[in-house]
Amino acid sequence: MANIALSLVAAKALPALSGSSVTYNPEKNVYLTLGYTSAAGNTYYRAIRLSKRLAIFYHIGEGYAHTFLNGITLFAWNGQKAVIIAQKFWGGCNWRCFSERLAKEESIIMLKNFLAGQAKAMGGMIADSELLRFSRSMIEETHQKLLG
Repeated sequence: MANIALSLVAAKALPALSGSSVTYNPEKNVYLTLGYTSAAGNTYYRAIRLSKRLAIFYHIGEGYAHTFLNGITLFAWNGQKAVIIAQKFWGGCNWRCFSERLAKEESIIMLKNFLAGQAKAMGGMIADSELLRFSRSMIEETHQKLLG
């Protein structure tokens, strides 16, 4: 009975991961979803990084010659569930070769832009350099190991 209750709690508390088969790669400190293979032979999956405030989904594809970054989705916790705060996708001929550095830098810029928009909506102005520093520290938190 406890497993059923825990499954229900997990489905509500982690809606972005619900229904996905997720594994943890301790070497890379990243969660990976079960992939699927397209008719063209490319495999697609998501690499997920977590912190207390954010979840970052890297939409990744593996082809015969490259691992590529198709997009990034940033989620924030609203107290009940994860909500999308920013998304960026590269499709077709615009894909990017995957690198941790590229994915991290794009995530920082996306978070900075989101926070700048939130500050503006609240009637405030925060220097870009301060937003960038704060965004970098928040994205860095997703790279720290949460498991003991």
